Amino acid sequence: MKEIKKHNMLRIKLGYFFSFICFSTVMAQTDHVENPDDYFLNKGKVYAGITFSFDNSNVENEDRLIVFIEDRKNNSFDLKVHTGYFIRKNWAVGGLINYTSSDRTGVDISTQNISSQVNIASKSWGIYGTTKFYIPLESRNRFFLFTEVLAGGSFANQLKESTAYGILTRTFVEDRSAEIRFVPGIMVKVIRGFSVEAGAQIAGINAKWSNTSVNNVLYSKKESVSTNLSINLLRLSLGFYYYFDLKTKPL
Repeated sequence: MKEIKKHNMLRIKLGYFFSFICFSTVMAQTDHVENPDDYFLNKGKVYAGITFSFDNSNVENEDRLIVFIEDRKNNSFDLKVHTGYFIRKNWAVGGLINYTSSDRTGVDISTQNISSQVNIASKSWGIYGTTKFYIPLESRNRFFLFTEVLAGGSFANQLKESTAYGILTRTFVEDRSAEIRFVPGIMVKVIRGFSVEAGAQIAGINAKWSNTSVNNVLYSKKESVSTNLSINLLRLSLGFYYYFDLKTKPL
């Protein structure tokens, strides 16, 4: 069941992406031939963009390895705001702010047949510096490959409340991390000044510091450094971007 859900999610995300590609190709046919001086990735241009995702799901009677999920509701939202400046043709530097919020409520039954009401709420913020390189795929400058490198940090807080046999246990986790990410993808120019991008993280280096408290008493501290060299298409992200010039052209 879990694998089916993952494959369905992947098909939906890929379906959205290819729909954008088809739509962008049609719209591009109505766009006039671009003056080289107006090339939208020229030095001095600025871009602003937004990437978002959300999940609203419900799971009932699902048997997992160490727990049976009697009922679970998940709500999550992820928002990324991008901005950048082209220091050279096809090469931009900028920044990214990332906000994530998630809530989970439900009833879990452990392998010892203990039923627990579980509520989990988490929020995180991330701030990153970015550099982005574009490679045109054809002469009309409609399609581009890009590689983005992000370096920065994030902080996240999670509160878990678990009630079993009338006893409430509150676990608070505080995470701080510094990381580098590598995100390749494809960009499609839709109409003049606007584009759609799709990318997936293929590599990353992450250093994390975590403090865990149980019922307001410090329980553990953890430090870790990890690398990730896998491609996760389930984390495919779609972004909408606008490119413009800060200088007003004379009439």
